[in-house]
Amino acid sequence: MQKRIAIILSSVLVLIVALVILQNVLSSVPDNDPYTIGNTSGNLQNGGLFCEDGGVIYFRNASDNGYLYSMSADGSNVKCLLKAPVSYINSAGDYLYFYQEANKENGAFGTLVRTMGIYRMNKNAKRSPKCLDRTPAKVLSLVGSDLFYEHYETKEGITLYTVSIEGGDRHQVSLSDINPACVIDGNIFFPNLDANFYLSCFHPATESADIVISDMKVYQLTYDNGYIYYMNVSDDYKLYRYGLRDDYVTKLTDCRVDTFNVLNGVIFYQKNGTDDAALMRMLADGSGNEMIAPGNYTNISMTSSYTYFNAFGEDDTIYRVPTSGGYDVNRFSVTASEN
Repeated sequence: MQKRIAIILSSVLVLIVALVILQNVLSSVPDNDPYTIGNTSGNLQNGGLFCEDGGVIYFRNASDNGYLYSMSADGSNVKCLLKAPVSYINSAGDYLYFYQEANKENGAFGTLVRTMGIYRMNKNAKRSPKCLDRTPAKVLSLVGSDLFYEHYETKEGITLYTVSIEGGDRHQVSLSDINPACVIDGNIFFPNLDANFYLSCFHPATESADIVISDMKVYQLTYDNGYIYYMNVSDDYKLYRYGLRDDYVTKLTDCRVDTFNVLNGVIFYQKNGTDDAALMRMLADGSGNEMIAPGNYTNISMTSSYTYFNAFGEDDTIYRVPTSGGYDVNRFSVTASEN
């Protein structure tokens, strides 16, 4: 009898160990290619409100409380993925990574539940998103198998932090406020706020930074097809580009720019002006300038099919226009049941 009980207990123990191992395997997040990025630098510089990956658009739905949605590139097959306001959306493999803003819900005695922080969510599973760092944060960028983000604390202010996609090894990598949006070949290029806005590079492998060009004062760095696009701080924030291959600088606009985005050789930018402010579009070399809409616009988010934007001060309303070719500006508003 005792031998039979021992066999049964041993079998149960083996089963438990197997189940634990299986659970760990199923819940583990596979590493990404080291050169993986989670969104374009231009989209992240504009709030990371839209992210295109594998023919699917993941986006913050302004017409539904800023909740996380998905749709096909043409705007069909709309799904609500998460009833929480999000920004800085990144995508790679089976997972989404994003900053979840404070979600105010009525709880017991009218208390507020605050869930702000850095989150990971499986695109297909019904499980709740996993919080990787419960903190106020700004720009969030996926670099390989790690997330880099502007972390805020009352004493230190904004500094650069990292956490792995598994949720481990969370730590501060720089005391400086480094915007991690512009990632090129696994390195982060940024305007060095501690060194006169000089173009600088942060190396995740060594957690160190150096100045790339000491006479180039840059702002809102955006990378596309071998070029870094930026607003030139020394020239009234006019739009320039810097060729990484030929080390050549080109001035693209004669006007001050408020914000911009670049994708696949197409640039959208907000022309600053008292009487002639407008959303403009041109080719990556500065040619083919054309007005898309008069007025002031912000949050320019680009996908392969459409470019989305808000009128200044009207974040709850989104407009869209074909990224290339067409001029028809339409209001974009969608709703769907949670998938």
